[in-house]
Amino acid sequence: MYASVWCRIAARLARVTAMAGAIGHYDFCPWANRYVYWLKQPIGWFALGALAALLVGLFVAAQGWFVFGVLVTVMVLGGIWPRVSMYGLDVSLAFDRRRCRESEPVRVRLSIRNRWPFPAWGLVVERGFFDSERDGEPAPAVSALARVAGWSQNDYLFVFRPERRGVYPRVSPVLSTGFPFGIWHCSRPAPVAFELLVWPRTIPLSSVPAVGGDHLTVGGSFVDQAGDDGDILAARFYREGDSLRRVHWAQTARRDVLVVCERQATARRRVIVGLDATGYSGGSRRDAVRRDWAIRVYASLCRELHAHHCDVACRLGDETLLLEPGPPGLHRLLDRLARYEPATDGTETRDGAAPVSGALQIQVTRRFRAKEDGACGRSPLQPRWVLVDDHPPEQAGSGGQGSRVRPWLAVDTRADVAGQLQQQWGRVCHDDWRIH
Repeated sequence: MYASVWCRIAARLARVTAMAGAIGHYDFCPWANRYVYWLKQPIGWFALGALAALLVGLFVAAQGWFVFGVLVTVMVLGGIWPRVSMYGLDVSLAFDRRRCRESEPVRVRLSIRNRWPFPAWGLVVERGFFDSERDGEPAPAVSALARVAGWSQNDYLFVFRPERRGVYPRVSPVLSTGFPFGIWHCSRPAPVAFELLVWPRTIPLSSVPAVGGDHLTVGGSFVDQAGDDGDILAARFYREGDSLRRVHWAQTARRDVLVVCERQATARRRVIVGLDATGYSGGSRRDAVRRDWAIRVYASLCRELHAHHCDVACRLGDETLLLEPGPPGLHRLLDRLARYEPATDGTETRDGAAPVSGALQIQVTRRFRAKEDGACGRSPLQPRWVLVDDHPPEQAGSGGQGSRVRPWLAVDTRADVAGQLQQQWGRVCHDDWRIH
């Protein structure tokens, strides 16, 4: 009895606390923000203190004039000195390569020329490299310099590890300083010689589903059709043009006629891998984390299928990329994924989920639609759903006559994504080959 009473009291206190917090963070006068936001800068408080000292000096005591003079001197020096220092500096940035993967170290060369005879202190490279850890917070600085000597040309090297895919710098970086008092910051643009493409990190996989196709090619997977590669399927009588290396001499001696070995053929099957990015198009930090993991999973699947000689068609909204064999095809996809940003106005479609005859279809998505999947991806005409979310449901829905339907793969971005994908991918590939 007492426990239930205390639980109700605790629940009411929690609601009251939440309401008080919401009231404390609510903006009651948004129209006045532009008039009072200057108080967020240190110089705003100095100006307010100088005004108070001026009033004290006028109406109370003469000592207020001294405080007023000190504060005005600090504001003038703190506002003019950074601007003068920045006016005498020429700055530029350059990467040591044009492409890399997430978390790979990249050297950045910072070149600064100081035309003034006196040094420049407290320089910081900001913007364009790192994202804020939380929504609404400023991004951390890239690099800092304590001092640049006067009348000098200096080159500085620092290591940058991009945490996310994309094109760097994301925005134009600047070199700023707040020396000597930090009450006012002045900045100067830092042009970059060329941009850096950061590819999404891929997860190594070890197999593919049963994707033996009927498109005979020079390079591909072995299929049980008559060809010139792979294992021996059967034996047949010699036909004009057959190589003598394929003669089965034991059968030839037994039948007194030339018999040759029939081998497997190499063929490709078209695989369509789609990315339904409409579920990852939000602008919050959480949406960005989900979107990046979805693209990493998507790139990993495309990379593995491409490595096993499949004809991979990559669908990003309404755009389709056909990957040619070899490294250039994969590099073209990774370049596109580095630049890819889903539309935020809902204009992207889901054509990647439409059935295509004769093609294996894989759809990376956040929204699983069980009614369209019907057979959990077992039907050759239905897409195989790969669910990537921070709260993937254990049971994605129901289909058929009350039977439970799950996505082909379900990855929780809050846990070990690489381990989940490798384990589930290995299981579905084993089951797929066993069925076929």
